[in-house]
Amino acid sequence: MNKLIIVLFALLAFQAGIAQNKIKIESAEDLPKHYYDLQGNKAMDYINNRDLLIELADKVEANLNSDLEKYDIQDKATLRGYHSNFSMIYFIQHDLKSALDEIEKGRKLTEKEADKYMYNFTLDEFIKTRLEYPNLQEDEFKEAFKANLKSDLENIPFEVVQEEIEGMTGSFDIAKPNLIQGMIEGQMQPIIDKAGKQVPKFIVLQVLDAALTYDMYLPYVDEVYKPVFQAYYDKHHVDVVMVDIWKERDVSFEDDLDFDPVVIGIWDTGVDESVLPEENRWVNGLEKRNGKDDDNNGFVDDINGVGFDLKGNKVKELLFPIKDLNSNYKQYEKYLKGLLDLQAMIKSEEADDLKKHIASLGPEEVNPFIENLSMFSNYSHGTHVAGIAAKGNPQAKIMAARLTFPYENIPAPPTLENSTNWAKMYKNTVQYFKDNNVKVVNMSWGYSQNSYESLLAMNGVGENEEERKALAKKLFNIEKDALYAAMKDAPEILFVVAAGNSNNDVGFANNIPSGLKLSNLLVVGAVDIEGKETGFTTMGKGVDVYSNGYEVESYIPGGEKRKYSGTSMAAPQVVNLAAKLWAVNPDLSVSEVKDLIVKGATPSKENKDILLIHPQRSLSMIQ
Repeated sequence: MNKLIIVLFALLAFQAGIAQNKIKIESAEDLPKHYYDLQGNKAMDYINNRDLLIELADKVEANLNSDLEKYDIQDKATLRGYHSNFSMIYFIQHDLKSALDEIEKGRKLTEKEADKYMYNFTLDEFIKTRLEYPNLQEDEFKEAFKANLKSDLENIPFEVVQEEIEGMTGSFDIAKPNLIQGMIEGQMQPIIDKAGKQVPKFIVLQVLDAALTYDMYLPYVDEVYKPVFQAYYDKHHVDVVMVDIWKERDVSFEDDLDFDPVVIGIWDTGVDESVLPEENRWVNGLEKRNGKDDDNNGFVDDINGVGFDLKGNKVKELLFPIKDLNSNYKQYEKYLKGLLDLQAMIKSEEADDLKKHIASLGPEEVNPFIENLSMFSNYSHGTHVAGIAAKGNPQAKIMAARLTFPYENIPAPPTLENSTNWAKMYKNTVQYFKDNNVKVVNMSWGYSQNSYESLLAMNGVGENEEERKALAKKLFNIEKDALYAAMKDAPEILFVVAAGNSNNDVGFANNIPSGLKLSNLLVVGAVDIEGKETGFTTMGKGVDVYSNGYEVESYIPGGEKRKYSGTSMAAPQVVNLAAKLWAVNPDLSVSEVKDLIVKGATPSKENKDILLIHPQRSLSMIQ
């Protein structure tokens, strides 16, 4: 008996030693990066040459296995990604049973109810059908796959996965070979050409995923996926009535209430103030009369805000100029509406036009189309956010603070000059807020050191991984430190930031501004109108509160209204509440307003750690 105990303790000690020898990864920037020599090959070569594809898949598999042996990764979202990549690789290698095992491992790590059903759902169904019917002819296989997909989909509660079903079903109408080829040749190939022998792992994974798309997705869209998912949606969505919890929580102020004006900073891609109700426009108005730069924005004029371009230089325009779209401006507005309608399963003329346009694109036209759509999305983002922040509050005065993000699929790499300028921009923008008595600022944006390292790799900058990582860290920290110092030096301002849309942990992602640790910062995640977590929201202990971020209606430049989704739409609803609290009692401190927002929030029925804002409760708590 004693010998058995000794052996058992020795075994446990050995296992503990193995675990202790692993390097713990607690932040995304510390994750291992891998690069691959694709010089001399085209991305489409891997789609068309199976031997070449498997050779590449084998290399990626070896690196992923090495990572898990060497590192103790402390993030479920990252580990889910590893298992998803393994399932893709094993599928390519025709090791279908191993692919299924990896899907199951990933599913066990899911944290949201919808993900437990939908994690790699179509791949899982495809593989199970192949294993069940290994010898069927293709037409017979399609029928068997369709039957299995339909049967298993019926076992999934629609009310749990409605958001995911709408998004997937809408995508089937635009999933065409020309679109996929255009993305490969217009987005992946230029990066491969620039990077040569050091193509980053995420691009290689995109190539493998494209091969998977050609193998188990495109051939089955019209005959299997689209009819099955559409039938499931048509059958169930009429029975599901989403209960809007926000109507009974919201508070709207009337024009005649004797409340104090509150200046709200919308730190975003720019605001078309002309579409906002007149009472919500912050106006300096003194400079024409006295010829002085009263609001300290660097210009003697009546520009009611401050703006900076992509390089961090001060500019007069408070709204990103979309000159490149020229006469196509209205058309891309319609295309974006069509895309949003498809994702929401709304039948519209704009959705039909988008489907026709995408079907007509040649592969070489795909990348410019996507970039222009991205440009319009950036252009409209800040105005949409501003409309949400001001809604129902005549005392809200919207001030625009523009910063500029790239819209290109392959943006220019970060540089020391740009990072130095952005550091100054952060300092100057926060000082502008202070000079003009801003009480609360919305920040629906974010980026990370990892994103800078990826941009360097995409542009072929750096001799090796170590050089790129060191440069990315240096440039990112210049900006991060400046933003942190500027916000810390403004304790009288509450900064409300979007958590992110990557379905990951906010602490592990370590983005700015959502990863900053400041007493005057509030991080916001997204739920839907029923108060259920959205599939995209970033989450974790670092998220303070949640609000509606699913199909939220607001203005876009020009005055039309659109429904956008994202934590970008959730954050300004918290800003809206903060402004109402200050309108009622302007003497409240930042910490008191934060306390009222958090203490007024109620736990979600799904997860007690998710606090849903409750404007009525928070306002009723003011003494």
